[in-house]
Amino acid sequence: MLSISKLIIKTGHQIFQNIFTVLGVSIGWSLFVFPAVFLLPLPWAVAFLALTLVPATAAVYAVMNQVINGGKGGIADFFRFFIKYFRRAFLIGIILVLAVLIPVSEWWYYLNVNNSYGIFLFSVFQTYLCATFLASQVYTIPLLVMEDLKCFQAMNRSIKHFLAHPWYTIGLFVQMVSVTVLLSLSIVGFFLLHIGMLSIFILNATQNLMLEPRKSTIGYLKENPAGR
Repeated sequence: MLSISKLIIKTGHQIFQNIFTVLGVSIGWSLFVFPAVFLLPLPWAVAFLALTLVPATAAVYAVMNQVINGGKGGIADFFRFFIKYFRRAFLIGIILVLAVLIPVSEWWYYLNVNNSYGIFLFSVFQTYLCATFLASQVYTIPLLVMEDLKCFQAMNRSIKHFLAHPWYTIGLFVQMVSVTVLLSLSIVGFFLLHIGMLSIFILNATQNLMLEPRKSTIGYLKENPAGR
């Protein structure tokens, strides 16, 4: 299985080769993010992102999965995949939003209503659980588009990968957060590159995990041609 550093090198090469597609799908994704960030009031922005962000992200992953496997992709494919995966990705998005809102609401309660030591500990514990759950969902959208799975099938498979490779997944999650934070410092870089670059990296990481059992099986069959 490739290390995170080798995945980064592989991803960088693929981003360079497919830079125009990366730009195209990132712009398509930004069409859904830009209004929520700059135009809508906070309650409407949260609702709009809950409705569209994960389906738009799934569409980006679907296009880039097609491209890195030798196909072609463009903005028309982005909107086609947005419609195709909307229902399943929307359900995933609602669950992920809840996983974010639970600790946020708990911390709001602690800071504004009851700042007791017990509530503080409960807030820390809830934050840890929700962060762990979010980390366990790193592979959900890639699996959704790579294997055309249903919502809960993809989430369940992602959890299984997380449990089988916890440190690999945590390293991947840290890389995701780091890239997001760095690119968010540049508005242009974030809206033009972020999701396209990130999707290639996560797709490669997921493919890396999926190939590992197959390589082990092939090696076993070569060593035991009679299945013994």
